[in-house]
Amino acid sequence: MPRLHVVGLGPGRASLLTGETRALLESGSRVILRTRHHPTIAELPGSAAFQDCDDLYGGRSFDDVYAAIVARVLASAHEVETIYAVPGSPLVAERTVRAILDRARDEGLGV
Repeated sequence: MPRLHVVGLGPGRASLLTGETRALLESGSRVILRTRHHPTIAELPGSAAFQDCDDLYGGRSFDDVYAAIVARVLASAHEVETIYAVPGSPLVAERTVRAILDRARDEGLGV
């Protein structure tokens, strides 16, 4: 069964990541970023291969953007092990994370 990991990129530089988060981001699993606009990303080896959701923002309501992000992340997690990475902490002011976790459990994904 594919697995989904949700991680926070912390407040800034990659040196502030937990060891577990860094290991996941460097594991070779598919990484989907809520946004590539975070200082940690450029410091991580292999980050050019990470996917991001920046393309979903243009001209849409936040509700529509968040729904599209949730759909993208869950579709990926049904295919392969996926890491969804968000700025800061994943459980502080991240509506996409709560929606992803709720739906992942309903859909039988390991989280």
